[in-house]
Amino acid sequence: MSGIQWVMVLATLATILIAPVTAYAAGGGKPATKIYNVADTRHMESGLSKWIADVYNDSLLVFGLLVVSIMASMGLVMGFGMDRVIAMIGIDLRRLEHHE
Repeated sequence: MSGIQWVMVLATLATILIAPVTAYAAGGGKPATKIYNVADTRHMESGLSKWIADVYNDSLLVFGLLVVSIMASMGLVMGFGMDRVIAMIGIDLRRLEHHE
């Protein structure tokens, strides 16, 4: 066996020996209670921040979809914006050739 094969065998044995100890250690103690993360909106009267906090508190799925759509929109706007800036500078990226 080569050196790398010995390392793989030793790593596998170490994992087999350590995994039960870790599982046993994790099982002790009292059970965890449920933790709820909420945005504090008590001091917010209105506005965009209050609306986003309310969406977060009401539905994490809708909040996740909102965040993904905003991030995609921002990437699209920034990408096209930088294309415009590069074109205004005078660099033509459309005719760039790649030699690999």
